[in-house]
Amino acid sequence: MRTPRGCRTGCLTSLLAGVVAIVLAVRWWTAPVNIPRPQRPPEPMDNPYDVYRSLAAYTAQVFRTDFALTYAERELFPSRREIRLDRPGLARYLLRQMQPVRLEYRRHLHKPCVVIMEYMPGWQFPELAEFRRWANIEALDMAMAAQEGDYSRAVENYRTVLLLSEQIRTQGSLMHYYTSSSMQAAVHRRMSELLGSLPAEQCQQLTQAIREWEKKRVPLAQIVRVERDFILTLLHDLYAGQYDAWRMLSDSRLLRWNPRWLNLRRAAREVHTYLRRVEGETSKPVNLWQHVEEPHHPVTKILLPPLEPLKRTSGHTTCRIRLLGCAAAVRAYRLRHGSYPAMLEDAGVSDLDRDPFTGGRFVYKPSERGFLLYSVGEDGVDDGGKRVAEQMSGRGDVTLVPFYGRRTDTEQGEPVWFR
Repeated sequence: MRTPRGCRTGCLTSLLAGVVAIVLAVRWWTAPVNIPRPQRPPEPMDNPYDVYRSLAAYTAQVFRTDFALTYAERELFPSRREIRLDRPGLARYLLRQMQPVRLEYRRHLHKPCVVIMEYMPGWQFPELAEFRRWANIEALDMAMAAQEGDYSRAVENYRTVLLLSEQIRTQGSLMHYYTSSSMQAAVHRRMSELLGSLPAEQCQQLTQAIREWEKKRVPLAQIVRVERDFILTLLHDLYAGQYDAWRMLSDSRLLRWNPRWLNLRRAAREVHTYLRRVEGETSKPVNLWQHVEEPHHPVTKILLPPLEPLKRTSGHTTCRIRLLGCAAAVRAYRLRHGSYPAMLEDAGVSDLDRDPFTGGRFVYKPSERGFLLYSVGEDGVDDGGKRVAEQMSGRGDVTLVPFYGRRTDTEQGEPVWFR
């Protein structure tokens, strides 16, 4: 039985249309990333980050070759939050050996700085460990200065770390952001302990240092933008089959195929949209951030860093430094006038008293005992200044002094009164 010519023509046409559809679908699925490849911003003239990186390499070499220096560091810093002051000889030796480095990076604090890095997975940052070491050394000298009654030196060390930490996170990655936050925490703990001993002049010096830091503080949106550019660049490299990008992700079963079969254009679009929305949320107070649904593409799930800890770290770090500036101004007011200001604005810190969690003002309560100064924290509930353990995310108020309690649901500290 012969097939009618019209039927054969229709079948051939359908087959041809199916082949064309498959070809077009494959071309669409394997199409290149259509978001432009990001470019690194230009570096400023005389970029100090190059100097800092060289100083960090020198610091690492000195500690590798000088065993007495390594011993001194181990004895003076038994834990992440503790400094021993019962070994003054070791402390003076460490400070003397590191004095040339400390003097050198102070010469560049006023210069515009941009992190030197490339948007590639194999780029290393060995300098970050030395930056944290510098902050510990500055904290040690702050403690020594307080013992000697040289509070101006202690405040100047604190200011140095604040400015340096912002320089090394400018146009940097999440690693730079977390490193600078740990540097700030190292000196902040020591300065908050010294606050009750500072004379009026040094209190004003401290408030002014924090104002200077506030002007140079790197916005969180910049960190998110750098992460977006890094991931988009990596997706471009994956599509081009560049070896470094492929080697970084080759352990994933998903990427044993040719990356072009992973629809990287869709992955790039999802990353771009998601991180643009996250970037917009960072301009709001922390408690007003809206949840942004994460991308569903499997490649983006591999590449995207966890951003939720960034929100909490940023809120707590900024909050405590601003609280310190306000508390120093209140103490200076009392030392000069004999009483506490009735309102925080009377201390002249209207530029520092914004709560990063709520966008409102810090809670300030003066009394004969002293004064309470705190943020209502992540939950937005005023608990009267009571703190909970740092590990218990979302609960309790945030005060100038962190509370390192046990990991229990009921562990709670009393309000901290300052004088």
